[in-house]
Amino acid sequence: MGNSLAGKYEREGARLRGEREFIIVKRPPKERTRAKSEEYLLEVKPDGKRRYVSSLWETTEEDVYTIEYQRTRYRVHIASAEAYFDEVTYTRS
Repeated sequence: MGNSLAGKYEREGARLRGEREFIIVKRPPKERTRAKSEEYLLEVKPDGKRRYVSSLWETTEEDVYTIEYQRTRYRVHIASAEAYFDEVTYTRS
């Protein structure tokens, strides 16, 4: 398993399962700030421990978010039964 989160994940409620496993967590309103979105991702490690990954930032597209993990930005599309993580690359024009 590399460092990239890119790939397809099966969704079961708040859980996303693929090469890695994640949980989508809602942040209580009093903990939300400009730097902390309403929802965020936790990675579930094989030993059951959980590690913070990133806030889920809404985009202008429905069900599409952006996250940043280890200095890489991802476009995350979360549908009812599956989710896709794609690395975002920027090119200067």
